[in-house]
Amino acid sequence: MRTEAANKEAFNKPTLNKQISNKQTSNENTPQLVTFNIRAMGCQVRINLNISSLSYPLSKVELDQQTCLLASKIEQKLAYWEHIFSRFNETSELMQLNHHTNQWWQVSAELFEVLQLAIEFVPKTQGLVTPTLLQSMWAAGYKHSFETLPKLSIPTKPCTDSSAMPCTALNIKENAEDRALGNDRHQNIESIQLHRLTDGTYQVYLPTGMALDLNGYVKGWCAMQLADYISRGYDYRLPCLVDMGGDIAIGVPDNQDAEIEIDPVTWGIAIAKPYAINSEPPFFDEACDVSGDEDVAVVSISSGAIATSGQDYRRWRHKGRWQHHLIHPHHSCPVTSDVLTATVIAADTMTAEVYAKYCVLLGSKAAMAWLNNQNIAALLIDTEYNVMVSPAMRPSLIQLL
Repeated sequence: MRTEAANKEAFNKPTLNKQISNKQTSNENTPQLVTFNIRAMGCQVRINLNISSLSYPLSKVELDQQTCLLASKIEQKLAYWEHIFSRFNETSELMQLNHHTNQWWQVSAELFEVLQLAIEFVPKTQGLVTPTLLQSMWAAGYKHSFETLPKLSIPTKPCTDSSAMPCTALNIKENAEDRALGNDRHQNIESIQLHRLTDGTYQVYLPTGMALDLNGYVKGWCAMQLADYISRGYDYRLPCLVDMGGDIAIGVPDNQDAEIEIDPVTWGIAIAKPYAINSEPPFFDEACDVSGDEDVAVVSISSGAIATSGQDYRRWRHKGRWQHHLIHPHHSCPVTSDVLTATVIAADTMTAEVYAKYCVLLGSKAAMAWLNNQNIAALLIDTEYNVMVSPAMRPSLIQLL
């Protein structure tokens, strides 16, 4: 996804450079934007600040100083969270928990919170989105950070044939035997126990043979944490958009104490076409725009979050086959679905990310039925590049290209 910002009807595309960039204008109806990028937690983190709400203008020197200070604080937070949640660092808190099963293990408040939220999503997604799939991810060859995995060249169309994917059927129909096998293989999520002790510390019990991967949840959680910090905890309390590799959170300041009422900032999000024809970046990395300038839609949001998940991005070669990171828990392998990508709008980024992943795992027919029943705003792109929009998404659509 690409990001734009708007105040009422005026749009301004941020300059997304590796270094801090400022965009100021004398037009009072056009927002003033500051954007900077940080590489962290396996993705490109883009922070977009709307500074039009400042009570007094800052000089360029003052603005650069404050932006550098904020960037430094964000880098510290990201480094701290990475040490907690990384599954590629054996000393991380998550991996220490994975290595100490069948016993109570003390964890931080952050890990406890994210794991608790992840567990709550399991019944909401019929067990398809679960944090207990680390071993299946390892079996698919995803043992190291994504940028180090063998990718060779990138296909101009997604691979959905039996020679390319280990799970060969589209929209796999589950039966009771499949579910029983899945539950036995990964163990029931209810076997994870979480306790908060009277002294304020936290403990988690993992059964023997279980290993957790929280990466998909963590990006959404971190994006929302950063957006809340910038808009409510930082001195200037700026409206902001935080993009963590496609998981986007909107920060909205609490204006109850403000001397004047501040109009909400509307952000435009361009949803890119996956694998644009004849577009092949030299490296399959989130720093690259894998879709060039082709977009399928533009949506607008002024609060909450939006996230995209799909089969098109995190692909790698393992044992002669293309693999991706969306594991079907009943089959312990990357799912083959007719949904190439799913984009969901929700109140928070973790929810948007989980539901987007759920839509891919369900397949287009079941996903659209579920989205309509739950009144969830979403846009799906299938493997033939057909675009499907849920009724709840239409009020947010600016353009459907």
